Amino acid sequence: MTAKDYPSFWGFGTTKMFKIPVEHLDFKYIEKCSDVKHLEKIFCVLRSGEEGYYPELTEFCEKRLKGLAPESRALRKDKPPATASSFTAEEWRHIDSDIKSWVSEIKKEDEVYFHETETFPAMEDNLPPVRGSNSRLHVSKEKYSNSRPTKKKIPRDYAEWDKFDVEKECSKIDEDYKEKTVVNNKSYLSKIETRIGTAGLTEKEKTCLATREKEKGNEAFNSGDYEEAVMYYTRSISVLPTVVAYNNRAQAELKLQNWNSAFWDCEKVLELEPGNIKALLRRATTYKHQNKLQEALEDLNKVLNVEPDNELAKKTLLEVERDMKNSEPASKTQTKGTRMVIQEVENSEDEGGKDSGRTHKDGSGVKSKSSLLFWFFKNIPFYMMSWLKFSSTTRILSLSNFF
Repeated sequence: MTAKDYPSFWGFGTTKMFKIPVEHLDFKYIEKCSDVKHLEKIFCVLRSGEEGYYPELTEFCEKRLKGLAPESRALRKDKPPATASSFTAEEWRHIDSDIKSWVSEIKKEDEVYFHETETFPAMEDNLPPVRGSNSRLHVSKEKYSNSRPTKKKIPRDYAEWDKFDVEKECSKIDEDYKEKTVVNNKSYLSKIETRIGTAGLTEKEKTCLATREKEKGNEAFNSGDYEEAVMYYTRSISVLPTVVAYNNRAQAELKLQNWNSAFWDCEKVLELEPGNIKALLRRATTYKHQNKLQEALEDLNKVLNVEPDNELAKKTLLEVERDMKNSEPASKTQTKGTRMVIQEVENSEDEGGKDSGRTHKDGSGVKSKSSLLFWFFKNIPFYMMSWLKFSSTTRILSLSNFF
């Protein structure tokens, strides 16, 4: 019985790695195979030893792979880490000197760093203020002074803790905190320029710079620093005026109750983008605080026509309508009073007959004549008495001249 008569066991499985048929791990198959990728997989399986250790077959596969693809990645071998014996004496001397110089440079940098940290109290004046507060970080100089001797800590008796007033000590800490150096944020902001030069910048660079300044303003606004937010929005607008920057600056001005500045920012937004909802709503707020209630009502109606479910617009509209109702009685009380009609009455006898027949359409002529007669009969006694007094005095004077 020849080898051909024996049953073949090569078709009964595949390798664990890459799922290659076992019959492909053969001299004849490797010799005939021209697929480089498949040969690389076979070589990796043989070199891993998962299917057994076959040094001759592995070497034969490596030579076949080198003949087809000399630059194949599968032919690469991991080199062991280099040691002193891997280099010549001159190379090792050069490497050793480089390592020593690097260590000395690191030591110098550490010394400079520690020296700067020791002189940190001298740099205290250059520290920027903490965002959202009016004071800077206070560094205790006693921590860094080596000249003062440290006091010995004497343990206290437990009975002394009963006399310890916590509230008093907390108030002392608060007072010490208030006595620290206070930085005026407005003076700090005055050092920053509100305009940025854009000479020589491309449109893309301007857009990036304006966006960066606007994001700074958003950060300051979210922190409650509205003045700083206005400054950064102004810087962004100086680079590239945009609807978003104007709208955000208007909101910051509203927080600062600068109604006029917020109004003009809203006007700019509506020039660039007519019908902008945020600008209309914020302009209505400025109108409300400037007592221009009718204009505020018009802007709010425009907003609600576009967004009927806008809660802020509904709330502001109710406030405006309430203010309008409150202002109506005051205007009515100011206009109350009686009106007097003054008419000229001519005393000409020639025109009396003519004018006596004239009457106004509303009957004012009849009323004027009756009122004139009433006045005449009412004041007759007064004029009669004055005439009698005058006549008596003239008679006495004439008698005295006669005698």
